Amino acid sequence: MWTLSISIAENEIFTASQILADLRTVAETLFHPLRLVGFWDNQADGMHLCPYESQQKQCPHKLPFSDTAYIAYSKTAERELDAILEVYFPHARLYVYLK
Repeated sequence: MWTLSISIAENEIFTASQILADLRTVAETLFHPLRLVGFWDNQADGMHLCPYESQQKQCPHKLPFSDTAYIAYSKTAERELDAILEVYFPHARLYVYLK
C-alpha cells in the first residue's frame, strides 16, 4: 500500500479542518477516482471502520501491541478492505484509506 502524509502548517489567520468528512473530501478530491474504504481517527480514541466488528467478531485493532491477536489497522485496510493508499493528516491525527 502506498502511504502519503499531507501536512498543513498552523497559521494565525486560519485553522485547518480536523473534521473527518472534510478530510475525506480532500483525500477523495486529490486522488480521484479513489474512494474511502476505511479510516483511523487518533483524536477520537481510535475510532475506525472495523470489518471484524461488522461481522460480530472481536476488534483486533485496539488490543495491546503485545497481544498475539493484535493486528494493525493499516494491514486490515490493505487485506480486508483492499485499500491501496493511506493518506495521513498529522494536524488531525487522522488516517484515511482509499481504494
